[in-house]
Amino acid sequence: METAQKRNNLFWNGLIGLMILAFIVGVAYWFWSGYTKLPVLNRAPNFTLQNLAGENVNFTDYNGKVRLVEFIYTNCPDICPVTTAKMVNLQKDLQEKGIWADKVQFVSVTFDPEYDTAEVLQKHADAMGIDQSGWTLLRGTVEETQKVVESYGNFVEKQSDGTFIHATRSLYLVDAKNNVRKVYYMGEEMPIDEVLHDITKLAKE
Repeated sequence: METAQKRNNLFWNGLIGLMILAFIVGVAYWFWSGYTKLPVLNRAPNFTLQNLAGENVNFTDYNGKVRLVEFIYTNCPDICPVTTAKMVNLQKDLQEKGIWADKVQFVSVTFDPEYDTAEVLQKHADAMGIDQSGWTLLRGTVEETQKVVESYGNFVEKQSDGTFIHATRSLYLVDAKNNVRKVYYMGEEMPIDEVLHDITKLAKE
């Protein structure tokens, strides 16, 4: 009788121990997932510009997809082409993961629409290796594009030689619900591995 009682006590003690362990693991995972989750910085401003076919595109047309948004001009001598080249590498990684175009959309907005015509942007896309099945290039009037740039808290100023002074921390990660989740530096400082990790994470949310 005493042996049976001991076995019974051992069973219940073991069960309680497992329940406590499961609770601790659950709480730890809850804290970990909350800590590693990308914060919501703010809502992504909506806008309407034209694609290379001259069709109006609303930014919210891509709701449901993770978006990486860059502001560029094709005459840029350094930061813009370096950023786009790194995004092309990301494009290849996302294609391999099977989430390109389906769950992820890249958006490039030119802030030099006077030079960056649809034809110029198409040549740029071809030269850089941009896959337009999941990457949209947009333009508008000078006033329209300036308004979009400013709505994202960006800074652009045209110089007398046709170049632009612009913010280098202006690569925006937007989730499927239209929230800005992260802003990265462009050019050589662009953290390509971090961007890929963040995009992949958001695509699973």
